Amino acid sequence: MRIRFCATGLPLLCLLMLSGCTVAPPSATPEIIWTGCPRVTSCPLPGNSLQTQGDLAADNRQLEAALASCGLQVEIIKECQEQHDAETETATAGADRQRAAATAKP
Repeated sequence: MRIRFCATGLPLLCLLMLSGCTVAPPSATPEIIWTGCPRVTSCPLPGNSLQTQGDLAADNRQLEAALASCGLQVEIIKECQEQHDAETETATAGADRQRAAATAKP
């Protein structure tokens, strides 16, 4: 009596035999993280064409306003990144505990 395997029979048999070779915990589901920090614009510094003392005072005010605007953008992005880092550390700690629990099971 001769046993014949169809084209899918032999690979299926191999997979069934290999499925019991090792015991491993199931992989954790990957988490997609989107930082969601707002976009920023470039911080152009105003040019100047100073001719009088009054022009210098106006130029200083424009420069201070431009620097303040850039500083606010930097602070917003910094806060967003710090919040993202804190959330990531919490998620990483939870995943580490989950991995430790999975490997501890017999």
